[in-house]
Amino acid sequence: FAVLPQSDVFERVDLQREAWLRGERSAQQLETAKWSTHEWLHFLDNLPQDVTAAQLAQLDAAFDLTAEKNNMIVHSWLKNAIRAEYAPAWPRLEQFLTSIGRRMLVKDLYEELMHTPEGAQRARSIYAKARSLYQVPLAQQLDELMAKD
Repeated sequence: FAVLPQSDVFERVDLQREAWLRGERSAQQLETAKWSTHEWLHFLDNLPQDVTAAQLAQLDAAFDLTAEKNNMIVHSWLKNAIRAEYAPAWPRLEQFLTSIGRRMLVKDLYEELMHTPEGAQRARSIYAKARSLYQVPLAQQLDELMAKD
């Protein structure tokens, strides 16, 4: 007899993201003031794979996502930054990977970096500094990843 809750919150986030991607709204016009972490994650995790560095620059200028303090949001942001080769995020990426040891926040960023030769070089350089900070199981997994060509 329980009534299932209904919410359109993610649909509203999707509408805003799509309007921004089509150029119908600027990043500054996105209504994000009351967004929860989950809404930000939905927005960032559903950006297209081919999002550009210029598009990320717009978001960063509007919301300062590179300097975000929430690690979950930063993780999602950095994953997009790696894909788009958004250079202003590189110092934050290194800081993040050398200060966070949680596998769920670290491993897929390294995996994303390994998709390009430049990214692989960056991953190996950061990992050389960060390896001693990681627990043994994560370090072993990353050792295997770094050994791949």
